Amino acid sequence: MTVRGMTRTVISPVQAIIYLRLSELRDDDLNENGDGKTFSSREKKLRDLADRLGWEVVKVIIENDINRKNGKARNASAFKRRKVTLPDGTTAMRVVRPGFQETLRLLKAGHANGILAEDLDRTMRDPRDLEDFIDIAEEQKVNARSLSGSLTFTDGGTDAEIQMARTMVMVANAHSRATSRRVTQGMERLARNGQWKGGGRPFGFEADGVTQIPAEADVVRHYSERLLQLNRGTGKLWSLRSLAAELQEGNVTPVSGCRWTGTILRNVLRRPRNAGISTYRGEEVGRLPGTPIVDEATFRAIARLLADRSRICGGAPPQWLGSGIYLCGIHADGTKCQIGQSGVPLKSGEYARRYICSEQNHIGRNAVNLDTYVQATLINRIARDPDFVESFIPRPSQPDVDTVALQSEAAAIRVNLDGLAEDRALGLITRDQMLSGTKMAQDRLMKINRLLTTAIVESPLTSLVGIDDVDAMWATQPMSVKRFAVDTLMEVTVHVSGRRGRGFHPDTIDLRFRTPDELEDAT
Repeated sequence: MTVRGMTRTVISPVQAIIYLRLSELRDDDLNENGDGKTFSSREKKLRDLADRLGWEVVKVIIENDINRKNGKARNASAFKRRKVTLPDGTTAMRVVRPGFQETLRLLKAGHANGILAEDLDRTMRDPRDLEDFIDIAEEQKVNARSLSGSLTFTDGGTDAEIQMARTMVMVANAHSRATSRRVTQGMERLARNGQWKGGGRPFGFEADGVTQIPAEADVVRHYSERLLQLNRGTGKLWSLRSLAAELQEGNVTPVSGCRWTGTILRNVLRRPRNAGISTYRGEEVGRLPGTPIVDEATFRAIARLLADRSRICGGAPPQWLGSGIYLCGIHADGTKCQIGQSGVPLKSGEYARRYICSEQNHIGRNAVNLDTYVQATLINRIARDPDFVESFIPRPSQPDVDTVALQSEAAAIRVNLDGLAEDRALGLITRDQMLSGTKMAQDRLMKINRLLTTAIVESPLTSLVGIDDVDAMWATQPMSVKRFAVDTLMEVTVHVSGRRGRGFHPDTIDLRFRTPDELEDAT
């Protein structure tokens, strides 16, 4: 700033920005709220330096990373880079420090012409950051000082000051890279030895990543088996949402303490550590000591099942028996659309549950009456024909399934599939040859997956076989199992009644029991 008189110009003191960066969270860095946003003792030292220099402090910028989950501060690096999208749309690796970028912006705009920091190393450790600062310092005649004396720029920086800064940043950058390399090698060593690499604890384990928490381990074990059960012989994964809804009613929560969702359950069940497998950067490198939560065959089956993220359904889990399962039979051409769930408000403020065609609202039915009718019909069929359900329980085509050999065969087929694509790209095979080979490989993979899953878990329908009181057993089953049974054993089609009134008319409901051959065709 300048104050212009009639005969002279008086230049005010340097207007400086105090820049503080949090690299290690210490108790004395925190304010009384413990949020790490102010560091009074460190700021005071820099204000004292400003007083000695005769500089005016116009702004204090504190660089830290705020944890988006809990809102608390954590360390912010001047070295670690992330992939970012540049203004031109391209991506590049950059050190992401919003506070530092704000400092440069204020200096370039002329809102300040000085910077105070604890050390050059605390301000810049990436040569690109330093060069950005040098450009602005030379243009705006910026001054800079640090408590350690390592950061010194006078009116834009002398040649000696700029050369010294470049040398020191290069040395600091090399030191950071060496440290990063040692830490990376150490983490890989821990992973190969089956030890935990650090960070937030995985679900099912204590903070050491090895000692199991019984209640959480039981969840992993139980729902791994349940997921495989519910998806035997089907192309659906709606059961993930239903299982998450069941978990939400229990007293075991995710590590974060949030609500269970299908996505969270998916991530928990597909973690290799559940099977005692230690990974590093996505590769299996070691084994954990002790007995794993689930055996490796179960984990491999889970991994195969959950490999395709597009198969995971979003939204709320179905709470009614027939939502997405019952069919609307109004189309004259024989095609059918699914029926979803809905609630119709009554005068009392309560809701009457109704099934409504999810496409065109063709049909509406009272959910309680329809579900009662469907369940009674199914239970009656199971009670009078015990062999009916048993015929839908998949059996291995061989008495003893060699899971290890099948897993090896599946891995080889996947490699060969990649090879087919490469051969086609190089013109070594025709398009028809590639398509034919791909279909054969995928068919064999499907059979292998079915054999492996059959060898690992029993069907959820097993609980309905060989019992005297089918009604009582049905009542104890979770909604996910009931929905699986209805979807597997029946086709329920709802037709227009053509009658007035609220009465339920069973003759408008077409119940067809499926055959085991349909299950085989679906897989």
